[in-house]
Amino acid sequence: MFAFSRFLLYFTEVARQGSFRKASETLHVAASSIDRQILRVEKELAMPLFERHPSGLRLTAAGELLLHAANNWKKDFSRVCEQLDDLRGLRRGHVRIATIDAINRQFFSSMLRQVHLDYPNISFTLTTMNNVDIQQALISGDADFGVMLNPHTSRELQVRAFAEINLGIVVPGGHPLASKSGVRFNQCMDYPFILPSAPLMLAEPVQALINIHGGSIREVAVSNNIHMIRSLIKEKIGIGILCWLDIMDEVKSDELRFIPLTDPQLKTFTLSLCVAPARQLSLAASMMLKQLEMLFSQIQTPGHHRS
Repeated sequence: MFAFSRFLLYFTEVARQGSFRKASETLHVAASSIDRQILRVEKELAMPLFERHPSGLRLTAAGELLLHAANNWKKDFSRVCEQLDDLRGLRRGHVRIATIDAINRQFFSSMLRQVHLDYPNISFTLTTMNNVDIQQALISGDADFGVMLNPHTSRELQVRAFAEINLGIVVPGGHPLASKSGVRFNQCMDYPFILPSAPLMLAEPVQALINIHGGSIREVAVSNNIHMIRSLIKEKIGIGILCWLDIMDEVKSDELRFIPLTDPQLKTFTLSLCVAPARQLSLAASMMLKQLEMLFSQIQTPGHHRS
């Protein structure tokens, strides 16, 4: 396997670059050496891995199959290295975390800072995805665990920790609603609104509230981007409806105010820390997951208290 790994390194880089010369520049290996390695394996397989054109190289069907196998081999070998570290009792490793965009706020980076202080030799990769892609990444092993919003639980997905996240009215400081501790939607309908639209998950519950109250609302702007909605509220163009995750940093810095909506028809969002139960985590991933489970249990949002 290790003797074959040099070929895999050459092969995957040539496949990525589509050129022996470019692969040579990246790997700092003579293009002729790379070509000889690939020609040798093509001879052993009795079939070409690349179609050679004046404009560059293109994978054959056999090359596509081998590239898929090579990528799986690298992934499996990485897991083996993590398991060998576990056997040596080393408190180090690398963890892959998939998150929704809404989690990319100070409170989550603060969580990761705490984990880093406890396990300074564990590094991690953070990748932002949508819910569907996070679930697939967990199942395929491209991520060790993920942070999702309102996940659909199944045999392939297990929720290890969760926090309920309220929706609320967001206003700039000095607004007539700013001093309230809670508010019903119909108490806000006289103010101009900046509304969320699909694919934001907020769009559906907000539209449901509007429909319940007869669809009469002063709509001043619509956006499918949370950052833009926050900016428009700061500019006092209108008020908005966001979840606590979207606005907590601005509330902490006193830029905006968050007033929880108390309408009984309105359901909270559930922020969930998820894994694929069929996969065995490395020691490093297990340690980080356990720490995050504890930190998730401490999340509190205005207007909501865990029972």
